Amino acid sequence: MSDPVFTGQDVADAVASAARSLGLEAARLRYVVLDSGRPGGLGVSASPARIAVLLERRPPGEIRAATRAAAPPRHDEQPAAPRTGDARPGIRALVRALAEAAGVDLGAEIEEGPDGLLVRLQGPGCALLLEEDGEVFRALEHVLQRAFRSRLESGRLAVECEGFRSHRDGRLRERALEMARAVQADGKARRTEPLNSYERRIVHMVVSELPGLETYSVGEGADRRVTIAVRSSASEPGPPAEPPRED
Repeated sequence: MSDPVFTGQDVADAVASAARSLGLEAARLRYVVLDSGRPGGLGVSASPARIAVLLERRPPGEIRAATRAAAPPRHDEQPAAPRTGDARPGIRALVRALAEAAGVDLGAEIEEGPDGLLVRLQGPGCALLLEEDGEVFRALEHVLQRAFRSRLESGRLAVECEGFRSHRDGRLRERALEMARAVQADGKARRTEPLNSYERRIVHMVVSELPGLETYSVGEGADRRVTIAVRSSASEPGPPAEPPRED
């Protein structure tokens, strides 16, 4: 059974529609944003937002139980920690579904490392992903991160395809170091190009090893960037701070 697609005026409206149709609470849904939608006006046609709900293949009894209204959580109750192993079947299924939709042959092997999950993509479809400097590759990585980060203990997920990620990471570290040294030289803040959460963390870590500098993320969604600046005078001297966690 394929994952159902729902539409709405915006993403929130599409999620609400999915919750009504499936008889689930919106907060319990896991979904992938296929299209954020576009308002009409000034000669531009409106387009609806589209989401694909990632259904868990559970016994009917469990699905019925999930439709009951959840009681407010008690203050002394702590949610169970998410498990990285739980996300792997969903990651493979989503990669397979996207590959089938694009008509390409692509599979995924998943490894667990100290920094989270690494999804290694394999197959002839990698060539398509890496065109235009990996534009499709990075879009796929962003979708996987958004869909599954809440189910990962570290909240981190990276994708590799024919060495593209490791090569890009190396270039990103070099660029971050170059920008940081320029900030040290003239005191003027620099800002990176749009980066995903995995890439932003790389910049934070590189700059954290240099004295007198700080980093912070700005922007929303796919346009989120990292600003590298001279550490404010209000900051207390001491060892480099832990790089901020990126969501």
